[in-house]
Amino acid sequence: MRRPKPKSDLGTEQARRVIYMYNKFLEGNSYSSSEMYDEVIKMFKVNLSLRTVQRDLRTLHEMVPNMEQVNVGRQVYWRLIKEDLAPKYLENVDASDVLNIHYLKGYLPQFKNTVIGKDTERLIKKADTIAPGKVFLSEAKNPNYENGVINYKNYSAIFEDIVAATIEQKWLNVSYNIMFDNEIHHHFVMFKGFFNYNNSICFVGYIPRRHQYAVIPMENIIKTVPALPYNEYVPEFDIRKFFENRFGITDGELIVLTIKFAPEYQRVWGHRTWHPNQMTKTNEDGSVEITFNAIFNKELLLWLMKFGSAVKVISPQIVIDALKQEYQAALSQY
Repeated sequence: MRRPKPKSDLGTEQARRVIYMYNKFLEGNSYSSSEMYDEVIKMFKVNLSLRTVQRDLRTLHEMVPNMEQVNVGRQVYWRLIKEDLAPKYLENVDASDVLNIHYLKGYLPQFKNTVIGKDTERLIKKADTIAPGKVFLSEAKNPNYENGVINYKNYSAIFEDIVAATIEQKWLNVSYNIMFDNEIHHHFVMFKGFFNYNNSICFVGYIPRRHQYAVIPMENIIKTVPALPYNEYVPEFDIRKFFENRFGITDGELIVLTIKFAPEYQRVWGHRTWHPNQMTKTNEDGSVEITFNAIFNKELLLWLMKFGSAVKVISPQIVIDALKQEYQAALSQY
């Protein structure tokens, strides 16, 4: 004789609906029976009665003790208890994580009216369980335009060509200018991706003629032409190692740099981490000396110059001499 199924046993279709409902509740939403009915019909595109969905909700309630019903006027809403929405890993979230999530929440709304709008709204709700409230002033992301804003309207074709070649891992013949130089270069390049640097879109690509990776800002790229398959070994790109000692994106000699922040500026800049392996020493007069490895290039000089008299280069002499030349060239224009 066949034994009757336990009450909690679910058929395949009902199980799919119940799991779908549970995932909707995990997003932090509350639903009335009719609202959940609309969601289920939209998702599964089948003819169901409201009664069937109400039965599914009761089944879910039996299986998940942290489900609750809330009366709002004459309407009854189902939801998960708020305390149970926070995953266990939140116990290990520190202040830096919360800060980063507040930043994320500040940038996500700009995607609401795009093709990923619904996913964006779900992500914002999930982020809000970790970092609740609106405290990051996203309207001030670029308050003073210190790095300028580039209009990439005329670069759409180049951007699309490089992105397609990156995804498909195809070679391109690229004509471009390097930074701080008007000379035009022509190279076969295998691109690995792009990032944002000083409001500029920068592509990373391997150049076999140089046996190394290079970073090329998109506004420096003049033309891209599909290239025939190129039988050249392309090593893995280690982005952490590439940027480890750089203040910028161009190449140069590796040096050991020691700088000193004046006492009145040490609170502002002296106790920041400028390099993961830096050595910091506070002198008796309150000034702060910082020593770290750095790639000696034009961008390092520009970075040092932005501090003006607040910083003094102690060593090496090659940087001191280069800074003197830069300051003298600047003064000669006035």
